[in-house]
Amino acid sequence: MLKTRKIVPGDRKRVFKIVENIWDGSDYIPLVFDDWVKDTRGMFIAAVDENNSLVGFEKLTMLTEKDAWIEGLRKDMVAGVRGVGRFLTEHIFSVLSKNKNIRTVRFATYFKNIESITLFSKLGFRVLEERDHKFVKLSKVKSIPKYADNTASVIYDTDSVMEYIDRSEWKRKNKSGICHSWVVKPFSRNIIEQDYIGKGNALAIKRNGEIKALCLYTVREIDDLFICFFEAETSELFRELYQETKKTAYENGQKNLAVVLSRKDKRSHELFEKFKFRSWEGEGDFLLFDLPVSMLKK
Repeated sequence: MLKTRKIVPGDRKRVFKIVENIWDGSDYIPLVFDDWVKDTRGMFIAAVDENNSLVGFEKLTMLTEKDAWIEGLRKDMVAGVRGVGRFLTEHIFSVLSKNKNIRTVRFATYFKNIESITLFSKLGFRVLEERDHKFVKLSKVKSIPKYADNTASVIYDTDSVMEYIDRSEWKRKNKSGICHSWVVKPFSRNIIEQDYIGKGNALAIKRNGEIKALCLYTVREIDDLFICFFEAETSELFRELYQETKKTAYENGQKNLAVVLSRKDKRSHELFEKFKFRSWEGEGDFLLFDLPVSMLKK
């Protein structure tokens, strides 16, 4: 019989062993393990068998007080224990069902992750949106490139950034939220300030004191600088902002640039394709799932 318990620092070795071969050894779990263990707003839980052996785990993250995100579901494929994913997720459901303020319960996965898609569909999740994950490999360089006359720079002005985002096409095309890597977060002021502006991960181009182009990014991935928001008023400004973003990637030792684009955002697709961004295996490969809150009562 399976039981749940919190993941603790001492589980590091066991957790890392479970994920060592996932995504060809590049699973992101080792990068977030410490933060997940410290998270008191959500839950990082393990499934243990009758021998108290950890056979799987899953993370509940509270993006806001009302928005729940489920991620990081993994199980020990060698142990051969069945029903680990359903057991952990239903436990998370039972916890969320006690919170009357819950507005959304979501997760995202790759379109070829058939096992997760099948499980979560049976649990009541539905595809809310399909987006396109694009990436481009950065050329190897001996020194970080310098771009003459590039006026893009880090911006720390929260008010100006929020005003630009609120009137942006990017936000209108991505109403479900902003992709912070493979987590879709609400366009809330607190999140924008905490995840981007406060970390110096916001680049902007200004003309006459007003933002005309803006990029928000994260470097959580091992090899990717992940573009979370990218909009410019003209193709020339797009190119200038892109140059600064690429330079930033080199400065952080990243090998690729990645972005998730709304399928409705034709202009962004065209502009990123000019810089050789492409999908891994196909379009519509980023699937955002949503659970009707009424399902929690069941």
